[in-house]
Amino acid sequence: MAERISPDSPSFKNSWFRLRKGFIPWVSFKGNPYRKAFFRRYEWVSQYSDGVRVLDVPCGMGWGTSLIKGSSELVGMDLAEDAISEAQNRYGNLARFILGSMASFPFEENSFEVVACLEGIEHVPQDVGDQFIHESHRVLSKNGLLLISSPHTKSGQHSGNEFHIYEYSTEEIRRKLEMKFNVIDFYQLPVGNLIVDYFTCSKSSSCDTENITNNQN
Repeated sequence: MAERISPDSPSFKNSWFRLRKGFIPWVSFKGNPYRKAFFRRYEWVSQYSDGVRVLDVPCGMGWGTSLIKGSSELVGMDLAEDAISEAQNRYGNLARFILGSMASFPFEENSFEVVACLEGIEHVPQDVGDQFIHESHRVLSKNGLLLISSPHTKSGQHSGNEFHIYEYSTEEIRRKLEMKFNVIDFYQLPVGNLIVDYFTCSKSSSCDTENITNNQN
């Protein structure tokens, strides 16, 4: 069973607790950093999705895909039949969900302006990651964008997440991306014991310079 992010997952819920001071109990809110980071990455994609065709892969059970706003066409793709079935049941009114592998997309060339892969590439073997980058380049339009986020630990050791097959260092994932794309923007965010790299990559060969920002908030 692959890792699934769901609004029903306890690990992605905010928490409330009562703090008694004097005779009156105060209800306090404690934000969940993983939930905050989850919403933030789909807000990031939404900055590029207005009026264009967007593919989100792997989409899991569709919660994240459903948060992408403003696209002319929104497609979520995942290898797991149960995930796609749940995505269709929950969010089929917001996006189209199909079965597909990260190694081989069931789409023709120039099918999308944006491909998003948000903390998904660490869930597949490295050769499948290479194929994913190749397939993303193939299905994107001339000036299309690949938006990809990838987590790793500060120490460089594996995080211990049993669902993460390979966690790329910043330099490793950048080298892979630059074999097919121009990296036009980059930043990092800490989440728990992880650092998450965010890369905006352009298919266009006319981009001669990189606009790289390194933000750690």
